[in-house]
Amino acid sequence: METQRECRICMISNDEESLIQPCRCSTSYVHESCLQKWRNVNTDNEKYIKCEICQADYVILQDYPTETFQIITRPNRIMCPLFCIYTVYLLAGTLLVTTLDMFCNQASLFILNGGKKPNIINFDNDGQMIGFIYYLSYTSYIFCMVFFIQLLFGFKNRVHRKQIYIEKTKYKFITYFILSWSYFYNFYIFYKALHMIDLYMFASLATVPINFFIMKRVAQIHDKTIRELNTNNVETIISVRYNPLIEITIEDEAEN
Repeated sequence: METQRECRICMISNDEESLIQPCRCSTSYVHESCLQKWRNVNTDNEKYIKCEICQADYVILQDYPTETFQIITRPNRIMCPLFCIYTVYLLAGTLLVTTLDMFCNQASLFILNGGKKPNIINFDNDGQMIGFIYYLSYTSYIFCMVFFIQLLFGFKNRVHRKQIYIEKTKYKFITYFILSWSYFYNFYIFYKALHMIDLYMFASLATVPINFFIMKRVAQIHDKTIRELNTNNVETIISVRYNPLIEITIEDEAEN
């Protein structure tokens, strides 16, 4: 007498959903919906892609390629060490930017002031702190622009569903991009318009942590969007008694 087949996950046998055999286990039958739920709670380990018993990879068909361009944002509990690393790189970058700008006769100030050199920086006893804060803010702005450029190139070359990605992120990214230009806002508002050097220094110094959190927030939005694209990517697990992908992998390793 033939044993009635039942789903090894929900232990139910019915005709409402057909059973599939997704791996090498001879008596392993599951509902595809049950297996998908099992995979969704094991996204951080090998159970997501293979059977934990026979170790055979599942054959999975997707409507779209998997999105792999993730920045991998850090959890909040290690935010302080990450900010410290950012500060170290920023100080080193500030030293380099200051040296290059001084070598070019403070070209950044000429460009910022429309071809005229402002009196904001004089590296005497009274102007050293202003100069340091200016170049710290300037370097922080450069870091932000490099971050956005890298994100743009990554989007262009590595994101598959570009239209959906743009729809989910465009307004947020535009807002944060505009906020990251505080290097210019501080100069034109507090220095040029209001002539308030102390307020300009304070605002420029505040730009450093603000730009860090802008980049962090943009990275979080990006990663969340990538996860949503992958979550909404319809997958179909093929029912196979024998998975040829396993042997192909073994043969390739043997040849190497």
